[in-house]
Amino acid sequence: MAKKTTTKKTATKKTATKKTIKKPINKKQDDNSMGVMLLAGVGLILLIYFGSTVTINEDSGMDNNSSTQTETVEKSVVVSGKTYSSKSDAHKILKEIPQSRLTNEERMFVEGYQD
Repeated sequence: MAKKTTTKKTATKKTATKKTIKKPINKKQDDNSMGVMLLAGVGLILLIYFGSTVTINEDSGMDNNSSTQTETVEKSVVVSGKTYSSKSDAHKILKEIPQSRLTNEERMFVEGYQD
């Protein structure tokens, strides 16, 4: 019996060629960045326009040294819209109230009170 001889074919490598696929360019991104730039430009123009045309009144402000509004009418005293029979009664009543509950006018009255 004779042996069968087989010959193997040598494997040849096939090189796969990749096709280059071009990705589509996103024009939306370019449009969005252009829109943002236009908005920024319009914002700057408006800021410069309104900044140059607006005038600020420098006389506004609070005067903490203003005198309290006390009125003496027939020995009665009005402090912050409340009427008291006399200055000493107003001082006694307002001194018992915590400072956190007093208005600025009432606080100034208590601090500036003299017998």
